[in-house]
Amino acid sequence: MPKVKFYYDYKKDAWSWVFIVKDKCSFWGLDKKQQMIFIPDDLLKQIKRKNRRDAEKIVLNFLQNHPKKEIRQKTIKEQIKAVEAVWTSIENKFLSRLAEITQTPEYFPTFKCYMTTGFICPYNEKERWFMVSLWHNVAKNIMVIAHEIMHLHFLHYYKKNCYKFLNKKETEDLKEGITFILNTDFNDLILIEDPGYPAHKKLRTKLEKEWNKEKDFKKFLDKAIKIIKDEKNHL
Repeated sequence: MPKVKFYYDYKKDAWSWVFIVKDKCSFWGLDKKQQMIFIPDDLLKQIKRKNRRDAEKIVLNFLQNHPKKEIRQKTIKEQIKAVEAVWTSIENKFLSRLAEITQTPEYFPTFKCYMTTGFICPYNEKERWFMVSLWHNVAKNIMVIAHEIMHLHFLHYYKKNCYKFLNKKETEDLKEGITFILNTDFNDLILIEDPGYPAHKKLRTKLEKEWNKEKDFKKFLDKAIKIIKDEKNHL
């Protein structure tokens, strides 16, 4: 039975729009303005003025009454169908290899994958869902799914250990940094490389160099924590 279930949900989509506007993080070096260009100017102003709850209601109304609603819904349906077909064909191989590489049992509950009409693809660790974007091609969305599952898998098995040595931000940096492994050890399954975020470019280079010396994940993780803690390598 497939582990990733695909959906479109107006409320989740509205939430993702507001998340992009309201979240205070820098998106690790991405140009935040560029991530919001799909939002009409008048709607963007309203989102900025309102609290999150009211902003989500405004966006929800906009999405549910969009002038191109019919074609958007058809496109979303077809995109989900295409992404699901490709992901299902590689899912078992990906999940099995991820467990093997990270030296863990197979932690694979059912994940929910929601399509968003925004640009950013957030995830929810507690509820085990993540997003892919309507505006990405199928190959990129497959990479995003692999990226997000790797996050959830890593956090489930290694977050508590990381917190013994790293603070929350440092753990987040490590979590994002190690997805280079998708490029080195999963490139037969994923067509598009995981580029990471601009803010992690130097870190990813150092981590990949360390990984290639000895592909033993637990030993690598100890070295990665030391790299993160080194003051000279702080992001």
